[in-house]
Amino acid sequence: MNSAVQALMESHAALRMESYQNTDVSVLDFSTEIFKTLHYLTDLMHSIKNPPGTRDNPARICRDLLNCKRKVSDGKYWIDPNLGCPSDAIEVFCNFTAGGQTCLSPVTVAKLEFDVGKVQMNFLHLLSSEAVHTITIHCLNTPVIGGDTPLTFKGWNGHKFEGYKLLERNVILDECKIQDGSWHKTQFTFHTHETNQLPVVEMSRLSPPQKGQHYIENGPICFL
Repeated sequence: MNSAVQALMESHAALRMESYQNTDVSVLDFSTEIFKTLHYLTDLMHSIKNPPGTRDNPARICRDLLNCKRKVSDGKYWIDPNLGCPSDAIEVFCNFTAGGQTCLSPVTVAKLEFDVGKVQMNFLHLLSSEAVHTITIHCLNTPVIGGDTPLTFKGWNGHKFEGYKLLERNVILDECKIQDGSWHKTQFTFHTHETNQLPVVEMSRLSPPQKGQHYIENGPICFL
């Protein structure tokens, strides 16, 4: 009888010990899951606060990537200025060497067009303090500046760059006046703190060549 009771007590003690051990294991597993979840949420919040500039997790503008703690280098990144759905994110060139410029390439260098919607472009204007746009005219025996019909450039908001101010402020190179049978170029750079003036979207009064040729090279528009 005593031996039977002793055996029963030992069996009960063994079950209690196993129960305690299982409980410890369950608590340990639960704690591990909580730690993993917290780690994931921490990484997620950090990624939202400091986006890497990928297509799935774009930044607002390139300068935001420069402000992050991670090391970045010049190159292509994805941005979403209006912070909406990532489906309308834009691939741009980030020039961190120049302080974090956000540079958009034209659809084609032969046209004054950029593949960016009005909403995203307007947000880029709002988020930036200055903009730079360069346009180059390549020419063969064809002067670009001068004559009775001076060039006129129309900006994004309808502003017109024309007259003497255009020549004084925006012409950084004028080789088209050289007519020696070789190709030359005249280059215009538009730099303004009124960011909604750029990019240039239209150019008029470019005289048709008489004995030579010319063509336009549209450069990137860069915001900072």
